[in-house]
Amino acid sequence: MAAGLCRILFPIDFSNRSVLAARHVKTWADKLSAALNTLHVVEPKEFGYSHEWYYDVISNLVAKRTADLKCFSDHYLGENVARHTVVRGDARDEIESFAKREKVDLIMLPRTHQNIGSRLLRDSLTATILEQSTASLWITEHVEAVNKLSVNRILCAVHFERDLTLDSQNYRILQKVLALVKAFRAKVTFLNVMDKQEEETTRCPAGTSSSSGIEPWLIQAREQFGNAAEFIRQKGDVVSAITDITNQKAADLVVVGRTRPGTIGLGVQGRILKIDNAARRPVLSVW
Repeated sequence: MAAGLCRILFPIDFSNRSVLAARHVKTWADKLSAALNTLHVVEPKEFGYSHEWYYDVISNLVAKRTADLKCFSDHYLGENVARHTVVRGDARDEIESFAKREKVDLIMLPRTHQNIGSRLLRDSLTATILEQSTASLWITEHVEAVNKLSVNRILCAVHFERDLTLDSQNYRILQKVLALVKAFRAKVTFLNVMDKQEEETTRCPAGTSSSSGIEPWLIQAREQFGNAAEFIRQKGDVVSAITDITNQKAADLVVVGRTRPGTIGLGVQGRILKIDNAARRPVLSVW
């Protein structure tokens, strides 16, 4: 596929969240004709196994979880559809290591809510993967409330500054959304929310032309999507605006880029987690 969404990783912790998310993972894998990997991480520290003489205990636990994961994968994703792997270590490190090693394009990860207090002490698993991984990441805090398995309407939020690295991200977003529109036969609304800083940085001085930023991106987007896409630009708070337009357009999926260091406190990727919490729709974050 042009967008490269052809290898999916589904980390499983055997919780009810994993069961509910499996329906979405199967739908995406089918629509994208993707190779599907399931992964479970046994974290010895959670069981207090920190000494060498616990090696046999951990090995037996890994063997049991391997059988459990195959049963889960066959039951919820289809028999022999997914390749299943069990490893031991820290979930943050192991998921990222697996994704890099296997050249995963999309990680699908239902998550639990992390309150402000816990965010002050440590980033969540989701926030860490958002920060470290170059794979696209599908997340939802409200997997029990997301009933639609297919994607009929997409809201894609894009951010512009005079920054070539940001331009590169926006073009990657464009290609990912194009692949999703084709795979799901979905409609898309592109939203650019401008705060005061962005309004200043994207305004071109009189008599000059911008070689980067919104104008060349809009030209390419209109060429690729034509009448199948709507473009909205407005001022205001990013999270509130995305939530409002998501509801207005009845979007099934919100697509955003990564939040860059220094742009928000209480965790670099906090804005993405806030969007997930407020919009109550799955969020696809593109690196």
